[in-house]
Amino acid sequence: MTALRVLLLLLLTDIYTTQKITEKPSLAGPELGGRITTSTFALNQPRCIFDMYTSTTDDIWLVVVLTSEKSKFVNPVPPESLPAYQDFLLNSSYMTLNTARLNYPCLPDSTDITVLRVGSETNCMKDRSRPNCNGPLPVPGPYSVKFLAMDNSQPKAETEWLDDIMLKTAQQSDTIDPQPRRHSASMIVITTILSIFLASLLACFIATLIYVCTDICGSSEIHSKEAPVAVTRYNTHHVYSQPENRP
Repeated sequence: MTALRVLLLLLLTDIYTTQKITEKPSLAGPELGGRITTSTFALNQPRCIFDMYTSTTDDIWLVVVLTSEKSKFVNPVPPESLPAYQDFLLNSSYMTLNTARLNYPCLPDSTDITVLRVGSETNCMKDRSRPNCNGPLPVPGPYSVKFLAMDNSQPKAETEWLDDIMLKTAQQSDTIDPQPRRHSASMIVITTILSIFLASLLACFIATLIYVCTDICGSSEIHSKEAPVAVTRYNTHHVYSQPENRP
């Protein structure tokens, strides 16, 4: 049944002409934090790519496949037959991030977001009413992606594939060495000598500081003492006036 479905899709695809565009999707610049994580990656939006081949109301889709299975992917006809995110581990492909072409103007506003984060939704991972869920990528990859423009009945234009996108992988806990790395004997000797030298230097500095402070304090005490003042007492001699000699 699956082989018959694929054959039917191939026949229908031959009936419709899909415009091939030489552009490729591109990863966001390295200045974007978290450009590639363990379950997501960021792409630049496809601006000014489909303007010549589509109308503003046509949908632009992102096709995500495992690179090893890329040759088996067939553009869905009609759009309702698109591969669902929930079946990705079975089909190795899905389509997501659909939006009208008018949302990708050639000259974005300065406040517009100009990247697409693939794998950023977690609330629809098991929701089959959302086959276009932009759920987390379940395996490290490598992945291939392309943009596909579709109207209500058929594909109209597509980009080339961007291949071999690898996600980051978390280090397994059993591969982490809990023991600190051992240093060589020469490193230990050098570290010990430097420690002793720094300790001696610090001790000399403290001793010098104490000596200087003591010297300054002693000098201040000497200069602050007043010399004793000798006070000479004088006895006052009263001179009595002689009585006048009267005749």
